[in-house]
Amino acid sequence: MSEYQYYEFQSIDRPLTLEEQTEVQRLSSRVKLSSTQAIFVYNYGDFRADPEQVLTRYFDMMFYITNWGTRQVLFRLPLTLVDPTWFQPYCLPDAIATGITPDYLILDITIREEESMTPWVEGEGWLPRLLPLRDDLLRGDLRLLYLSWLRGAQHLAGVHLPADPLEPPVPPNLDQLSPSLKTFIELVELDTDLVTAAAQASGQQQPEAEARLEEWLSALSEAEVQDFLLKLVRREPHVDLQLINRLKELAQADGSAALAAAAEQRPLSELVATAAILKQQRQQQEQAAARAKRQRQLEILAPKAAQTWDRIHQLIALKQAKAYDEAVALLQDLRDLAELQGCLPQFRQQLQALKSNYSNRPALLQRLQSTKLSGTLT
Repeated sequence: MSEYQYYEFQSIDRPLTLEEQTEVQRLSSRVKLSSTQAIFVYNYGDFRADPEQVLTRYFDMMFYITNWGTRQVLFRLPLTLVDPTWFQPYCLPDAIATGITPDYLILDITIREEESMTPWVEGEGWLPRLLPLRDDLLRGDLRLLYLSWLRGAQHLAGVHLPADPLEPPVPPNLDQLSPSLKTFIELVELDTDLVTAAAQASGQQQPEAEARLEEWLSALSEAEVQDFLLKLVRREPHVDLQLINRLKELAQADGSAALAAAAEQRPLSELVATAAILKQQRQQQEQAAARAKRQRQLEILAPKAAQTWDRIHQLIALKQAKAYDEAVALLQDLRDLAELQGCLPQFRQQLQALKSNYSNRPALLQRLQSTKLSGTLT
């Protein structure tokens, strides 16, 4: 199998300077570079630099994917906006890790499937869909961390974790996933029924709580007000988030911020068992919906049954593979209609007559045999 490694770096808070672009250009002749993006693709060999160091120095996010099953997302998050303690409950050996530099927290989410049998997935197009996750983290939205734990813990249980580990804190709004979170779930192939099971213990974040933070603007000192205004003049990134975080601190210090009671942690086995039940229920609902849809289709077909038989003979007369396929599809519809109406014996008689009339059409007869039209629906 050919090797495939795809690295994509993205600068979000500010573009790279010309000097920085020159430095990134020197990393590899393979680079596709702009002031906000760098892409490296390898079909042999490796990226010579340390991806985390490149991220820390130049960029805000990195996406990495290989054809042997590794998926990695790195985030560079300003320490002025995040609290390292947010991330600690979700860290997993070889899956979710954080590092601290003087100015940044580096979050590394890596999913490894060394014996992955999944089809080759190209790297282009994923990172733009994942970019909003960084802003979510900067706002204190930890749903990505919980979903990453849920994905990683299944493979680490009994290896780097207890055999049945307890879940970390469940963030609010886990049952209301954003498009970027759904993209992450798709990327790492996380069981959606398991996510639904986990979301049963997820509360709802009250949107009016942040609106009430405006009441604390008057509590800011004159020096703080001047500092925030100066940051706005300098067009520093995320000044709004810095202000919101400061107002939250003031509200919590006063005791006015309502803190949700910590939910009881569930073992992973309980989540898996609940997911199995939800999967069965979902499949039953989908099957019932499919049967209802099929019945409506057949009810529409019923008054056109005679014309459909005529159409089948017209198609067979064309002696073309595509026409044979269409004729067999119509026969399947008529067979299903006959079963619905309790008229399968009559259908079998008509089908047998058709076979006799066209016994010299081996391609048609082969199609009829492969679809087992003479049987009943299962």
